[in-house]
This record gives sequence, C-alpha cells and structure tokens, in this order.
Amino acid sequence: MRRTHAIALAGTLLLLTGLGCEQHAFKTCDITQRACQQDVYYHMLSLRGDGYDPFGGLPPVTVITEDQFRAQLEREQATAAQSGPNPWDKALVLLHFNGSPSPPVTDAGAGGDGGAAANGDAGGDAGSSTSAIDDEVAHIYAYYDPETKTVTVISHPVQTGDHPLEEAMITLGHELVHALQDRELNLSTQDIRTSDEYLSYKGVVEGDARFYEDLFTNDIRVMLGLGALDALQMPDQEVNYAYSHFDQLGSPLFAAQYLMYPLGAKYEATEYRSGGNAAVRHGYAKAPRHTVGFLVGPDGRVPPVSSGNVSPAPAVCSLLTKNSSASADQFGAVLIYTFLRGWGVSHNDAFSTAQSWTGDYLLVQANSDVSVTAVAWRLEFSTVPPTRIAQALAASGELSVNAAAGSIEITVTDSPTPLVWQPSANCP
Repeated sequence: MRRTHAIALAGTLLLLTGLGCEQHAFKTCDITQRACQQDVYYHMLSLRGDGYDPFGGLPPVTVITEDQFRAQLEREQATAAQSGPNPWDKALVLLHFNGSPSPPVTDAGAGGDGGAAANGDAGGDAGSSTSAIDDEVAHIYAYYDPETKTVTVISHPVQTGDHPLEEAMITLGHELVHALQDRELNLSTQDIRTSDEYLSYKGVVEGDARFYEDLFTNDIRVMLGLGALDALQMPDQEVNYAYSHFDQLGSPLFAAQYLMYPLGAKYEATEYRSGGNAAVRHGYAKAPRHTVGFLVGPDGRVPPVSSGNVSPAPAVCSLLTKNSSASADQFGAVLIYTFLRGWGVSHNDAFSTAQSWTGDYLLVQANSDVSVTAVAWRLEFSTVPPTRIAQALAASGELSVNAAAGSIEITVTDSPTPLVWQPSANCP
C-alpha cells in the first residue's frame, strides 16, 4: 500500500522520537538486495511474534526503477482519465476537500492508499498531475499490492536525507506487514460500502503495520546509537503532532487518510498493552466500523459508536433528468474533522464536534455532461456544535449552511444560477 510524501515525513519523525522494544541484531542494508529484504522480513516476523513463517521465506518482492514506477503511475492516470469528468472530483473541490478536480491516482487493489472510498466516490488526493507523480516517484520506497500479492521496491539511485537507507528499511518493514496481514485476512475481500467504513478498515490495517513499523524504527534507533524510548507512546506523539501541525498534512482529504495511520497505531498500541501480539490480532474482530471509534481524546474517552443512520440530505429535483447522475456516501467523523480544520475551525472545536458524530449523508448530483454539480451534506451530532463552526463554514459565501440543534446541513453548487434544494421525497 503506497505511502506518499506526508507519510515519508512521518517516517523521519519516527527516527527522531523513537520507541522501545526487545532488540534484535541487524545492520543497515540496501532494500533492493535480496539479503536485505530477508533480514527485514525475519525481523518483522520476530517483532510480531509469529510462531511460524507463513511464506516459508521471503514473500514475492519485485524491484523496479524510478522510470518503471513513473510509467506505471502514468498508465494509472491515463486509465482514470478515460472515464471522463467525475462528479465526485468536482464535489470534493467545491467542499475544499481537494485542491483540484483531476482524476485520482489510486493504489492497486482494495485497501490501497490512493482513495478515500472503496466505491471510488471520494477519489484520491488533489489530482494526478505531473507534480503528484513526481512526488510519488521521489518519495516512495516500496508498496504492497494485494491484487498481485507482491511487494514492489523502487530503486532510487540518489537518496537524500540523514538516514535514507534506514528509512527505506522502515518502509519495507511496513509493507511486509501488509503481506503478512494479507495471508491472515485477505485484504481484497472486505465488505466496505462507504468512505467512513473504508477509513475505519484502513485504520486497523495501516495501524497494525504502523505499530510494528514503530517498533522496528526503535530497533534502528538503537542500532544507530540514538537510544530507546517508551515503546508504546509513539502513536500518541504522532497523533498530537498531526493535530498541532495540521497545515503540514496537505489537503483535508489526504489529511484524513494520513491520520488513520497514527490513529490506528494508537488503537493497536492499546491492544498490545492488554495482551501483546495476540491482542493485536484479536483487535481486528472488535475494531470500530466507523472512524469516530478512533477519535480517543486526551481523557481516554472512547466515543460511543452509533449505527451511523441519518436523515437523507435534500435533493435538487431540477438535476434529476434522464441523463443525470446521483450518488451518496457517508464520510464519517475523521473526514468531518479534517473538513472543519480545512475551513479554519480550531482543533478543539473540530475534534469535540467530530467525537459527537452520530451519522452523515452526502449526496452528489450532476447533469449529463457534468457541467453542473450539486452537493448536499447533512451531518448529525449527539451534542450541539458551537455556533462558530457554522459561522466559519459560511464566512466565505461559498457554502450554504443551515445549522440546527444537533445537525449541520451544507449545500454547494457550481451552477451559474441558483438551484432550489428540497427533500428528495418531494422530487418526481
């Protein structure tokens, strides 16, 4: 599963903060070499406490050049572009989730890191532009593809930074955990219907890989003579760092995807405290189905997780023509948190509001040539959001905001003329 530039920055942060765990002798190596790949693999097996080797040795690993990786990304971009304009891309731009309506570069297979929704609705981060491809080519060391069951390593002739070889080893360790997970869970066969469910599943899968990545990072710290720190505090430190440096995480859509790594690792660290590696495995069975379950505050309170049912958003009847399109999704608490932060809402207000999430319903409609897109999003909460949230959302005049006691309704369109929203039940 691919990790882009913000995740690479987090890897550097890990080297600076560190963790503690049982040590295993190993040395810095080049992950394009099979002996190095084997060393990292067996080290991850040791950290996870596996009593057997499910692969009977190193899982399939392919090494490709930067040029080959670029060609692959460009093919994916061209394939995505063939489908034409996507109403969801435009909707995300209208809501300021993305910076561009360009088609996304998606990761291969279910559970990949390229999009926010398993059904394709929420798409990827801001576009598949040349600059985005340049960023991936420059900063991705390795990824796991659950469709081909292969770990791919990208060979970088020129590497920068203080510890490029070690950062590459850490990334490979993370991706090898995904290969082990796939043997246990089959990452391509999950029942995921909404963006909220996708991100929740991502939190468990990526959180597992991130937690053991953290432990591996600590071993590298010790190898480099940097010393070890508390083994289980890194996820909390990374979450808090992300909250306080939100402006460095990129677009709100990408920020939500990124946050599921440390939020998921925090969940796994809590499981680990209760029963070690076995508890991490059992944690899959009771993992939150909605992202609100990952928003544990400083007080340790775990938000109650409702069914997520919510009153449907209104519809624009005038767009419901023979050739129009309409699609709905549920974004969930973490995407709501990053959405609010993107509109200038403070962390405390955004976090407490997201923690009280009980459901949301987002409807996107477009006419036949996608020249007009209309978005309606109803968000419901167990507590009354501060009035300053609705004020922040409405301040620019781009969004129409209707706030009630326990809900916020947002509508926006790129129509040159006003559109009249009404309950969908009233549409012919």
